[in-house]
Amino acid sequence: MINLKKVAAFCCLMLAISLQMFAAVASQNQPTLTLKEALNKASRQFHVSFIYEDELISNKRVDNPADDSFKKVEDYLSVVLKPYNLKFRKLGGSQYAIYGTSDKTKEKDKTNHVAPEEAVSDQAASQKPAVQMIQVQINRSVDTSGADLRVLVGVVTDESMAPVSSATIMVPGTKYMTVTGRGGDFAIKVPVNATKIQVSCIAYESQVLPVNNAVYYRVALKDKTGYLKPVEVVSTGYVNLPKERATGSFGVVTAKELEKIPSANVINRLEGMVPGLQMQLTAGDNSFVYDNVTPAPASNTRTIGANNYNFNIRGTTTLQSETSPLVVVDGFPTEFDLKTLNPNDIEQITFLRDAAAASIWGARAANGVIVIQTKKGRLRTPVVNFGVAYSTQARPDIGYLKLMNSAQALAFDKELVDKGIVTAASYNPYTSGIKYYVDKGVDLAFQLKSGRITQSEYDTKVAELSKRNNYSQLSDYLMQSANAQNYNLSVSGGTDVHTYYLSGAYSKENTSTVGNYGERINLVANQEFKILKKITLGVSLKGAFFNYANNGIGLTPLANGSNTFMPYDDIHDNFYYSIGEHYADSLENLGYRNWSYNYLDELKMNSKYTHDNNYSGTITLDIPIYKGVGFNAAYMQERDFFTIRNMQNVNSFYVRNLYNKGTVMDGTTLTNNFPDGGILQATNNNMNNYSVRGQFTYNRSIKEDHQISALAGMEARQTLNSANSYTIYGYNPQTGIGVTTAYGTYYETMDYSGGYLGGYPTQTDYLKRYLSYYGNAAYTYKGKYTLSGSVRYDDYNNFGLDKKYRARPFWSSGLSWNVGKEGFMQDVTWVNSLRVRGTFGVNGNINQDLRPFTNIALLGSDDQTGLPYATVTSPANPALKWENTYVTNFGIDYGLLNGRLSGTIDLYNKKGSDIIYYLEVNPALLGASNSVYRNGVTMSNRGIDLGVSGAIVDTKNLGWNMGINFSYNINKVTSNLLKPTSSFYSSFSGVIVGYASDAVFAYRNAGLDSLGWTRIYDQNGNKVRANSTVTDMGAVKYMGRRSAPVYGSLQNTFRYKNWSMFVLATYSFGSVFRAPVATQYPTSRKLYYNTSADIAKRWQKAGDEANTIVPGIAGSYAAVSVFRYAYSDVNIQPGDYIRLREISLSYQLPSEMAGKVFAKNIKISGAVRNLGLIWKKNKLGLDPDYVPALASTVLHLPATPQYNLMLNVGF
Repeated sequence: MINLKKVAAFCCLMLAISLQMFAAVASQNQPTLTLKEALNKASRQFHVSFIYEDELISNKRVDNPADDSFKKVEDYLSVVLKPYNLKFRKLGGSQYAIYGTSDKTKEKDKTNHVAPEEAVSDQAASQKPAVQMIQVQINRSVDTSGADLRVLVGVVTDESMAPVSSATIMVPGTKYMTVTGRGGDFAIKVPVNATKIQVSCIAYESQVLPVNNAVYYRVALKDKTGYLKPVEVVSTGYVNLPKERATGSFGVVTAKELEKIPSANVINRLEGMVPGLQMQLTAGDNSFVYDNVTPAPASNTRTIGANNYNFNIRGTTTLQSETSPLVVVDGFPTEFDLKTLNPNDIEQITFLRDAAAASIWGARAANGVIVIQTKKGRLRTPVVNFGVAYSTQARPDIGYLKLMNSAQALAFDKELVDKGIVTAASYNPYTSGIKYYVDKGVDLAFQLKSGRITQSEYDTKVAELSKRNNYSQLSDYLMQSANAQNYNLSVSGGTDVHTYYLSGAYSKENTSTVGNYGERINLVANQEFKILKKITLGVSLKGAFFNYANNGIGLTPLANGSNTFMPYDDIHDNFYYSIGEHYADSLENLGYRNWSYNYLDELKMNSKYTHDNNYSGTITLDIPIYKGVGFNAAYMQERDFFTIRNMQNVNSFYVRNLYNKGTVMDGTTLTNNFPDGGILQATNNNMNNYSVRGQFTYNRSIKEDHQISALAGMEARQTLNSANSYTIYGYNPQTGIGVTTAYGTYYETMDYSGGYLGGYPTQTDYLKRYLSYYGNAAYTYKGKYTLSGSVRYDDYNNFGLDKKYRARPFWSSGLSWNVGKEGFMQDVTWVNSLRVRGTFGVNGNINQDLRPFTNIALLGSDDQTGLPYATVTSPANPALKWENTYVTNFGIDYGLLNGRLSGTIDLYNKKGSDIIYYLEVNPALLGASNSVYRNGVTMSNRGIDLGVSGAIVDTKNLGWNMGINFSYNINKVTSNLLKPTSSFYSSFSGVIVGYASDAVFAYRNAGLDSLGWTRIYDQNGNKVRANSTVTDMGAVKYMGRRSAPVYGSLQNTFRYKNWSMFVLATYSFGSVFRAPVATQYPTSRKLYYNTSADIAKRWQKAGDEANTIVPGIAGSYAAVSVFRYAYSDVNIQPGDYIRLREISLSYQLPSEMAGKVFAKNIKISGAVRNLGLIWKKNKLGLDPDYVPALASTVLHLPATPQYNLMLNVGF
């Protein structure tokens, strides 16, 4: 039977299609069309729609464009609209707005934050409208009240041109209003006679805008500086969570907060920003040019600036394993240092502080996790940002070191000779070796003692030298003013199917050491592609490329050793650090090469350069499956190519010294046994790391009351670090060729001790593999009550084949209660939000250098035999286990007084068990070693973290916002298999039960005896001399901790109209440090010079003990005596301080001024960093973060103020 309804419907459909085709054909044949017909034709041909007012196109005709004349709708519209002076603007997707112009709309708008269509950017125009208009036209209409209406469309952004969603647009005093969509766009009907609209949004200043004949408006809202924006989203690295549904303890630093501190290294920008983060910055003259790049503790892959910064989250939880937090960048752990990141590319940094936040990262989460998210593209037309910055600072003050002056140093030299500490036997080159350099003061004392000069001659020369104070020469010739320059350029934008963020940056730093500088180039390309409308493909490529020059000498001449620069030395002179000047001249006359050392000549010949190229790439695929179920796959790879080339010039002291040592005289004939020419020393490190991950996710709300989010997946990870080194002798840099070398060849030396040509090519490889399974879930009921849980199972190859060693589960659970949403809180109007949360879980850590089985490492070829050799790096330890940290956290988040006051309070307790530490054993069991490592220590960290922010003043033109961070940490060792032994009292290294792991102990000083030796009190309170052994804890006194238990920051932001000022102060209370005094005197022919001014106060004769506590230099127990003095309580100083770290001032140019140079926003800023200590508790004038240690190879002086000037422009 024929279905008449279906037949009728089919006929109607065919009729409609026929009429449509007829209309199209008819229009093609007409010479002219109405403008409305022309727009309809464009809609059919280009599949677009239009928004316009009917009055604009009525009674207008245009020439009929040929169908094949235009390939783009924009070209078509330009032709048909031109006769009537009409314009168009793309609104997003496939929609266009048609509008007219008049003299009024051509006038420049006087409002700072709105522009008529002529000033609207392509970015604003490409936003997708909040209201999806499906009609082709918008007629002026009359509402129920009889008002004649028109339509306005536009976009709302912030000052950085990022879209602002959920902003309210309304006509004041009327019912007409709308809100912006995700892209910041809007469409609103307004009365024809409306003269203004108001745009407002929480956290932004409201704007009242004049309405003219324009149909399209762009509005840029200013941030309300005093308003405290809540951090809505936190990231664990695996998933982003609304903060109100997170049970863990998170700290968040946004891109806007990072902008407040102008530094090329993000490390410097984090200081004082988050409660619980304790930082120590020890290099103030650079940011990414580290003094020394070293492997991180217990890590063969990751490198850190060990001499430039140190930081931890909530104290120390390990003793021999890695202490730094795990760093995650865009969802994957990284082995790169943070200096590889351009701070301007970072969108947000989240600190995971407790088990619930960090347990999903498993074995490396015990120290906390730092999750970094880089910027990504947004749905908008291209936005270009350019920034340039320059900084400069004076050279550091060398006078801070408190050294002996020339007269004091000469007196010290003479006493060394008079009391037989330095003996005349040093003059015999063939019986004492060839290192017998003596400084001028010692040489004069020897000449006097041997009768080669008279007392009068000695006094005259000493008086002349005493007038010198040439430490300033080191500053003048080896130090300089530091400066840096940074350039940043980024482009971001996107469409419905593709978003992108591209950036490039160049930085150069000249440090305060002459000859040391560094360059860095950063490149980032973050892109996302929509596939089949639902699947998202993410591709991220990053590169960081460094070039370093490390040719400086700096402050190393002041370090202890036989080549210490004395205050009476002249830097222009030649020094004979390898052989006495008296013999050098005669040997040179016999044919030896010049054997002198000259600081200024060496500075010119140094040639040590480092190239470090870092690459990383990430691919992610997000596939929604069904009703909240999704699948995510990701792959990340890191590559690092690190090369050091140290070219020792043929005329350098290093090469001349080796050449002369290898030159032997037989009668009158000189035989050269050492290769002639330069020496090239090269080191190459290649790192290749990858991670691959697959996980299922589930996010769904059920009947509005139930919210469930979960994920489960697995991850495989590998790190491979390969290193090789080689030495080329007789190297000619012009030809790039050296001599053929038989490494390990024995050659005779002038002192007959012999030598071997070392520098065999070496190759080492470190491979580590991880396999992990993990899951995380959270359930929220009615938006008030959340239950969360997380588990991770880590498997690690370096613990062997047995899973009982390799694998370890880590887990956490948490609860939160959003009290502020309860009904009984609705009448408490001064409380805006209140949330209580609690968590418990287990995190882990591992020492990557230890094994449960005997580990033998092939180290290369023996210098003498050339044969491969190996060593036992760690003996079998079948009881070795993972370290565990049990973490309990209770927290409160609150917002009061309409957002004017907000903050967090966290109480935590971290209990570490199975912590790895050394245990002394009989050396006969392990050969040369007298200790093994065992899981033998337990430790606790308890504390509180507070963060408070308040808008003290909040008006339209004036604002004052204050933030306070406060942290208190109590660390205690609760058990230790190793009891204090004699080694503790000789070095004070070790952990003691009942005290902090960084506890500082000291002898109780009892003054000097009649021989000038230090006396201390024993466990019974009796005074004992240096020749008495002390092996009881009662003989030492607990003085405090090296790290401050109380620390935090105070931040103030002031705003006046377009001006803004930021002030950062940090504080540290409760720590102690040892004063920089001599810990060792010269003994025998070892000229171990410590030029500390404290030495000038030493005991020299009987009776001095009544006036000084600095011991004398002579006697069989002088070494014990000076050690006990240095490590006694009289030299312990409090480390409390308050530091003014940063002051910055910025000015945002008005929009009309920026528009004159075709910019959307321009900000000019200036900042001063390292302003010094506001207050310190110690009376020695020392900065606790810069305590001089002359025994160190790297000396840091307090940073001088750094002056910065910045310009940022947005287009």
